[in-house]
Amino acid sequence: MENENIKLIKPIKAYELEIFDFKKEMLENNDVLHGASYLENYDSFEEWEKVFDSYKDRNNLSGDFVEGSQWLLVDLSKKRLLGMFNIRHYLNKDLLSTGGHIGYSIRPNERGKGYAKLGLIEAVKFLNSMGEADVLVTCDLDNLASKRVIIACGGVLENIVYSDKYKCEVERYWIRKKD
Repeated sequence: MENENIKLIKPIKAYELEIFDFKKEMLENNDVLHGASYLENYDSFEEWEKVFDSYKDRNNLSGDFVEGSQWLLVDLSKKRLLGMFNIRHYLNKDLLSTGGHIGYSIRPNERGKGYAKLGLIEAVKFLNSMGEADVLVTCDLDNLASKRVIIACGGVLENIVYSDKYKCEVERYWIRKKD
């Protein structure tokens, strides 16, 4: 990343207070916790950890879930959680339609500082390293901030579709691997 102190790391217990402070801040701002593995439903790190640990093995998944990994975007120098990224290692029908490879959120008081772009670049690199040359990232039609981030990371709009699940129009962007 451009700032060597800003990193995507796997969730660890040492960040538990930051994780739940992130959750509180997001909910107080009436934001959806995109890319947070349903954190809004949990009050302990251990219970939440079971959820994202369950995504690790594609042979043990149920329903519409796919293999994936949960990441925290942190400022290591400040031990500050800036955002969350959930990376889906491949796409099923629903993710191909409206969900994409990557879901993410940046905490409200850290927005507008370039952190989403830094995190998205690293998430795309991670998927590229796993063999995914083309990465799908989506956002709601009215989410202008996310749209700007995706485009700044090289996203090219393929189309706009209506999501029955989210009851809104969703823009679908592809970020192609750079050689």
